[in-house]
Amino acid sequence: MKAYIFKTLAACFLMAFTACSGSDGGDALPGTDPDTDPGTEIEGDLSLSVSGTVIEANGTDAVTIAVMKGKTDITSSSKVYVVSPSGSTESFQGTSFSTTTEGDYIFYAYYGGEKTEDVTVRAFKDIPALPADSKPDQSTDFVKRVLTIQHTGTWCQNCPYMKKGIEVYLQKNPDNCAVFVASHNGDTMAGDASNAVNSYLTVSSYPSLSVDLNASNMIQGALNDADLQAEQIAARINDAESNGCKTGISVAATEPEGKIVTVNVKVKSANVSNCRVAVWVLEDGIVAAQTGGSSNEVHNNVLRASCSTSAYGDGIQLDSDGAGQNVYRLDVSAVSDLSNCRLVVFTSVPNASNRFVVDNVVTCSLGGQTSFDYE
Repeated sequence: MKAYIFKTLAACFLMAFTACSGSDGGDALPGTDPDTDPGTEIEGDLSLSVSGTVIEANGTDAVTIAVMKGKTDITSSSKVYVVSPSGSTESFQGTSFSTTTEGDYIFYAYYGGEKTEDVTVRAFKDIPALPADSKPDQSTDFVKRVLTIQHTGTWCQNCPYMKKGIEVYLQKNPDNCAVFVASHNGDTMAGDASNAVNSYLTVSSYPSLSVDLNASNMIQGALNDADLQAEQIAARINDAESNGCKTGISVAATEPEGKIVTVNVKVKSANVSNCRVAVWVLEDGIVAAQTGGSSNEVHNNVLRASCSTSAYGDGIQLDSDGAGQNVYRLDVSAVSDLSNCRLVVFTSVPNASNRFVVDNVVTCSLGGQTSFDYE
């Protein structure tokens, strides 16, 4: 009898040990009871996703929240939290989120003791509507445009030579791919935005001309032969265009309300993860005396304001499909005449030296729209 009891206890112990040692390597499917059913192991990483990163704060526009373990939807059995713009953290129930309060809402989730990365949904009022996308399922083959910056100042004796070279280039290339910007230094048209650009590129010689925020292809000084200067500019622009781009940009902007312009930007890419966006305000028709020029020189393409304190913009959150959206509100109080203004919007990505350079750029009028442009 004692031997029988001993064998029975030994068998129970062996069964218990086998059951415990086989429980590593995965989480139970939602709804299973680990005390009675070990469930099916789920393979893959834990992630929280949202159907969009920007919503209108009108109480009806909404995004869908989902928590995934690999390819398995585990939203109903996860613990989801949201941090409101006020900084308070609350448990989030359900799968749909809307709000009437502007600000950033940070979502994250826990499952099986593991935490997802944070995902931010930004809520804004009165967002200008983006234009229709002619190829909504496409994230490649965008038209490449080149950001070309003239580094200048009204005190600069030789800057008119660069300006003339640009004029000749535009005459010879009316359908060119370049977007020209004048970044001033040391005069009344200089400001935080232009100072940030000139500093980022460590511009020490005026005039200079840079392409796509890349200091390695900068032209320093100017030629007094406008045709030769135009050829030099064309060579830099054509070289940058030949590199192509990885991102597409769509923009919608409001007319100025007081001294604020609201800009809605969407970016698409098939193969970029670390992307930044900048929105610049340019002004034309500013009359100011120019050394080496005239006492009533007209200055165009003048960089007057930026959405970012950084020359290359701020990060944009891209979803698993490579799409991201953000809304920017720009203070245009420094602008002299808003009727002579337009927007330049560009994406930047890190190059081989881990410095951000421009990938693509578009322009947009105040109160206007710019669609994704495919080849």
